[in-house]
Amino acid sequence: MAPMSPAERVRKCKVSITTQPSANMDVSDSMGVEVVLPEEGRVAPCCPHDRCDLSILIPLKVSAVRLLAREAENQSKRPALSQKETCSRLRKFSSLRLDEKKFCQDCQTLLLPAEHAAHAAHRTTDVSSAQLARPSVLLRPLDNKKTHAQYLFTDRSANFLLDTLAALGFRKVLCVGTPR
Repeated sequence: MAPMSPAERVRKCKVSITTQPSANMDVSDSMGVEVVLPEEGRVAPCCPHDRCDLSILIPLKVSAVRLLAREAENQSKRPALSQKETCSRLRKFSSLRLDEKKFCQDCQTLLLPAEHAAHAAHRTTDVSSAQLARPSVLLRPLDNKKTHAQYLFTDRSANFLLDTLAALGFRKVLCVGTPR
């Protein structure tokens, strides 16, 4: 198979994403945040060749060693579960009784009942329905805030920002690096 030119790779990366909420979506108490889970039979947009690296627009001469190192780094950062597996796991977790819902603070993951024993030595907390609706309150901040550029707003600050943006007429806002 011949290697793709940068223009061909960019063409393959173009996807269309609809911003229309689905008819069965309830966003009444979500503080204006719309969480989109894939519905059965729908496929999420993605690049057929995995990640779309924007540096392909400017061809660089990179050594084979550096390419291997970059690929190893990308592999190490890939999530353990696919999006489909994660959604399935979330549905199972949501259907559990309240006393079965646990979150491992050490591993930063929701625990299914079969996993409770394996995480017995870890710090775990119970998960309420309110916390599950706003999962970022469960997550602890990353160690180096400057490197990761994450900003954890208090509820008061978040409400101020939401009210200000709504007053200015904005309906959709993309927050990058602001999980709360």
